[in-house]
Amino acid sequence: MNDIVISDTTALIILAKSDAFSLLSNLFQKIYILQAVYDELMFKDDIVNYRINAFDRIEVKPVIDMAILERIKMLKIDKGEVEAISLALELNLMLIIDERKGRKIALNQGLKIVGVLGILIENYRQKFLTLDEVKLNFLLFKQQGLGVSEQLEKIFFERLA
Repeated sequence: MNDIVISDTTALIILAKSDAFSLLSNLFQKIYILQAVYDELMFKDDIVNYRINAFDRIEVKPVIDMAILERIKMLKIDKGEVEAISLALELNLMLIIDERKGRKIALNQGLKIVGVLGILIENYRQKFLTLDEVKLNFLLFKQQGLGVSEQLEKIFFERLA
């Protein structure tokens, strides 16, 4: 994984609600977010606000290349996803994104992506988590709103084997 990553909103909400930012710290030195993502996060509950503001690896960073931003805006996804994909393209960095449509667009733009489940897998592969801890976090993430189909759940557990 990279030292620096860009993140969209959903993964950070799930990790904040689960008090699981250590999973990001294990893999990344810095997590760039956009102002739109930060604003979305601040509309969540007090726990999310507190944990986001207390996590010292998050940095708000703007998109500079307006041509990329305008091109991605035309793809009809929410503002946070538009900006996150644009910044990842501009800086050529991996993107943490979990929404299906945003993931598809990011991949079509040639970006490397990872979601919350990929972060769990990488923590397991690097021996930061045991298999039991991965399973516990998986259930916790689902409780906190991570949408996972039966097929994706099956694939996730196969990758851990």
